[in-house]
Formats: sequence, structure tokens, C-alpha cells
Amino acid sequence: MTTPAFVGDWLVSEYLYTPAGEFAGVIRQRRQLQPQGDAIRVLQYCEPVQEAENISVQAKEVIAKMNMRVGEFVFDLKLEGRARHYLGEDVIGGGFSWRDGVLTARGLWTRFGYNFTSFSMLLNPKRQVTGGKFFLANEEIATIVGLAVPEPEGFPEFAEGEISGNYHGERFSIAPNGDLLNKIEIQADETTFSDKAGMRGNEKQYGALHELEVVAAPGETISAIEVHDHASGSIAGIWKRFRDEKLSQVDIYLLNK
Repeated sequence: MTTPAFVGDWLVSEYLYTPAGEFAGVIRQRRQLQPQGDAIRVLQYCEPVQEAENISVQAKEVIAKMNMRVGEFVFDLKLEGRARHYLGEDVIGGGFSWRDGVLTARGLWTRFGYNFTSFSMLLNPKRQVTGGKFFLANEEIATIVGLAVPEPEGFPEFAEGEISGNYHGERFSIAPNGDLLNKIEIQADETTFSDKAGMRGNEKQYGALHELEVVAAPGETISAIEVHDHASGSIAGIWKRFRDEKLSQVDIYLLNK
């Protein structure tokens, strides 16, 4: 078994947003990932939400729900090729590693009581962007976007800022089974970076997280996320492309200044 790059002790700062996009506060979390044969034991220690100032009643309600996740949660993560199986007890479900350090997943936090979707992208060996959504069935409860760093680095923070300057990197197009279809060099000002020509749909911002749900052509839809980490000078994205409701391709990109 190849040991994933994220094994070890990590500190995580999760930025919490209401479904409407209001910033509610920050959740600090400690994660320990320990190899256990063909699985990884995950221990998560979640602190109460550090409440933002002057928030709405709706944001306070979201905080109250998320504070039900305070404390220690433990589950085993089994690697099955590129697949990731969450064995419980506190988290069950599954995910897929599209590239080394890039994962999407969905499942259920059993004691917390909410189902989830999640993503994580390793920007460099010492910095990961992570996040996702919690639901009650299909009712969205909260959106999270966060940063994870090795424990000696201290709790990370997102820096304020706008995209400016020249970003460059690579985009990997991947088949649903995980095979690499192609790789191209891209820049932030090229059409290969956004591929938005002819698309129609909606987008939503949650702090550093940008979400898109668009129709590219008859029968073709795209569900995309992009995270801007100004502190490390990185932009990372995952685009899931569907044809007639079947996943047809996943595009992964990581750009740096």
C-alpha cells in the first residue's frame, strides 16, 4: 500500500457558511491519520465554532447545529485502489482519489446525524484545502471550506485578496475509472482555465470557495468547485462533467503564481 501524503497529525481551520453564503465562524480541528495495515485510522477532535461578529439568526442556528459535532470522532478509512471506503463507526461512506492528494467523497456522520459531500486537494506537502457540505437528506445545513497543515505549522488562515497576476500550472483530464486522459499546461487567463464559453447556469461564493452548476450543451452538465488560497498563491479546482446524467470526465487543476 502506498501511504497517502496526508497521513500524520494535522491542524485544520474550517470556515463555516450558511446555505445562503453568510460567514458564521471558524471551527478548529485536530486530525490524526494513522496507518492500520490496509486501512487508515482517522481521529478528529472538533472544537466549538468560534462565532463571527454581527451574524444573523440563521447563522446562529447553523452554529448550534455544527456545535453538535464537538469532541472526538473516530473512523477507519480503507484504501481499495483509488477508492476510499469509510468504515465507521463515526463516518461511513466512500470516496475516490482522482490524483494523488485530490479526493472527493460522500457519506454519513453517524453520531452527528448529517450526510455529507466533501473534497480535499493537496496544494503542497504542507498545505491542503478541504471542505464540503452537510445535509439532512437533500436539505443543505452548512458549507465548509478549510485549510489543513502539519501540526507544527499552527492553525492556518485564509488570507484576504483577489486573483491578480499570472497563475500557471497543469490541468489533468481523468476518466471516471481514474485513468488519465490528457494533461495540458494552462494559465489563469486562457480559455482552458475556465472553459465557460457557451455555458449557462449559476455560481455561488462561500469565501475562498467558488461553486458552479452549469449546462455546457444539450445533455452535458458540469458541477465544479474552485478554491483560492492567496496565502500560498494557489488556485485549485475540480470539474465533474456529466453526459446524460453519467459521469464522463473529471478535470483537476492546480495553478500557482
